[in-house]
Amino acid sequence: MNRLQLDELLRGLDAVERIQIRTRENVNDFDGGELTDEPDGIPRMQGKYFFGNDSVSVRKHHRFAAMPVHKHDFIELNYMYSGSCEQWIDGQRVVLRQGDACLMDRNVPHGIAPLEENDILVNLLLRKEALASAFPDRAPKGGAVASFISHALSERLRHGRYIVFRPGEHAKLHELMRDMMCEFFDPDDHSSDQLRHYVPILLIELMRVYDLDLNYEPEPPLPPGIIGDVLLYMEENPGNCTLAELAELFHFSPKYLGSLLKSRTGLTYTEWVQRHRLNRAARLLMETDANVEEVARQCGYESLGFFYRKFKARFGRTPHDFRSAPLSPPL
Repeated sequence: MNRLQLDELLRGLDAVERIQIRTRENVNDFDGGELTDEPDGIPRMQGKYFFGNDSVSVRKHHRFAAMPVHKHDFIELNYMYSGSCEQWIDGQRVVLRQGDACLMDRNVPHGIAPLEENDILVNLLLRKEALASAFPDRAPKGGAVASFISHALSERLRHGRYIVFRPGEHAKLHELMRDMMCEFFDPDDHSSDQLRHYVPILLIELMRVYDLDLNYEPEPPLPPGIIGDVLLYMEENPGNCTLAELAELFHFSPKYLGSLLKSRTGLTYTEWVQRHRLNRAARLLMETDANVEEVARQCGYESLGFFYRKFKARFGRTPHDFRSAPLSPPL
C-alpha cells in the first residue's frame, strides 16, 4: 500500500460510518461486547477484541457520531491524520489538530466529539507487552515520555496519565505513523514483526517531539494537592535533589515541573532553593548562637565567601550585621 492508497482508505466510509452518518448515533464495533461494566460507571474496553495474538493494532476512529466516555485495558496513541477533533480526557477538554497526537495510559477516561468528513483520527493501540518488548532491558530514562513508559509498565502504580504532542513540521513522526498504518492495513507475513519493531522508534520520536517543545500543550492538569506535595517535599528536603530528580520522583518532565514551580512561586527551582537556604540562615542567625561558618554549613554552603555574597544580596547586609540588627522574619 502506498501513501495515496492509504489516504483513500482512511477517507472512505467504513461499515460503521455508513450507519453513523445516517443516525448520528454511536455504533460499537462488537455490539458492545468489548465493553465491561466498572464500579465507577465508566465502561472499560477490552483489548482482546482488537489485538488477537498481536500486541500492536491500528484502528481508524469512526466518524459522524460521538464516542461516549470509556477507558481501555491497553495503551492508546491517538494521531490526528487530518482535520481536528475535540476530546474530553479525564475530565479535561483537549483539541487535536492535524499532525497532533495524544498518548494515553490504561484506564484513562475519555470521550470524543463527533468527527466530520475531513476529520481522520487514527488510534494506535498497544498492549503493555509492546512496551516491554520495545525496551526489554530497562525503560528509557529522563523526560515525560520515558516517565510515561515506566509508569505504564508498572503493575504497582495507578494508571491514568496522558501526554499531548504538537509536532508541527516534525516530518519523521508523521512518516512513521503513515508507514505503520500501511503495514497494518495492507499486511504481509512480516507485518506483525515490523509493527513491533516500529514501536520503540515511534516512542523515541515522541521523546524528541516533546523535548523540542514545538508548541505542545502542557501535561495534564495536576491532581488536587500535588503541587502542595511537591512544595512540601522541597521544604523538607531543600536542595537535596536536582530538579530532574524531583521531576522523576513526582512523574513530570523537568521542563514542565520547572515551569509549574515558576508559575506558582515566581521563582525558578534554583532560585527557590537559594531563597529557602538564605531564609533558613537568617532564622538561625536570629534564633541560635551558632557562628556564621556553622550556619553556612547547616544551610548547604561549602564556601563561606559565596554564602556572604548571596546573603548580602538577599538581605542588604552581611550575616554579622544581620545578627546585630535583624530584619523582620524573612519570607
